[in-house]
Amino acid sequence: MATFDHELRLVLSLAREAGATALAYQTGGADVMQAQDKPDDAGPVTRADTEINARLVAALKAAFPHDAVVAEESPDDAAAAAGVPRCWYVDPIDGTAEYARGETCWAIQIGLCVAGEPVLGVVHEAGAGRLSWGICTPDRREAFVIDDGGAATPLRTSARSLAELRLVSSLSHASPKTLEVMQVLGIPPERNLRLGSVGVKVGTIARGEADLYVHPRSGTKLWDTCAPWALLRAVGGAVTDLWGHPLVYDPRRLGHDNGLVASHGPHHAEILAAIRPLVDTWYRSPHG
Repeated sequence: MATFDHELRLVLSLAREAGATALAYQTGGADVMQAQDKPDDAGPVTRADTEINARLVAALKAAFPHDAVVAEESPDDAAAAAGVPRCWYVDPIDGTAEYARGETCWAIQIGLCVAGEPVLGVVHEAGAGRLSWGICTPDRREAFVIDDGGAATPLRTSARSLAELRLVSSLSHASPKTLEVMQVLGIPPERNLRLGSVGVKVGTIARGEADLYVHPRSGTKLWDTCAPWALLRAVGGAVTDLWGHPLVYDPRRLGHDNGLVASHGPHHAEILAAIRPLVDTWYRSPHG
């Protein structure tokens, strides 16, 4: 029976080291970070992104030579990763736009998939002084958040009703579709928390500060969601595409083309049903 304790210890250490590097760059100013748009217009990339990416990939490959590693700032190596039972997904800085502006809502994310299922996730919000981890397997489900002082607290989602839902949405990529979701679910503006980074947003749900995140379009990648998925599912939350189907982790297709819904769990099906008429106006259903 795999406990993933060894993997967890290593990845927590790597995440802490990466967080220290990111903070050192961030305090150096914009000229040190050198934020530039990627050639494919996928958003900015900084010196911290590329350096942390290289360090994490090298460390994971050295520690687990038989595993595949897919990272945001690495060359596309999907062909090499396809068919490998264990695959790490690495986002050196999720929320680079916020990071480059000197804000705190960004995260270093390291997730492990086994046979296409996220089983371990570490989300390090170094700017906020928060390190979260989760293990989600049939035999083990647990998740904790560690503060700057080293104290570990179990993560726990909220028990809010459908009428009390708190939404978390994008700070830098606001969408009119988010307002439509809020209207359908009766969520007023004061219950909409706007933050950067998929991992940061999902983390608010895992801690019970928010209950719902809807990404109403394509654009998120496997490295954006693997670690947060393991974290949230470990505490009873739910993550699906807009039509309620499980997210697929196959390195040959890196994007989540059918959007994303993450929730605290108990009302996930009701939420999907409520927004389905909106979804059907946004897209042609990929599942008929």
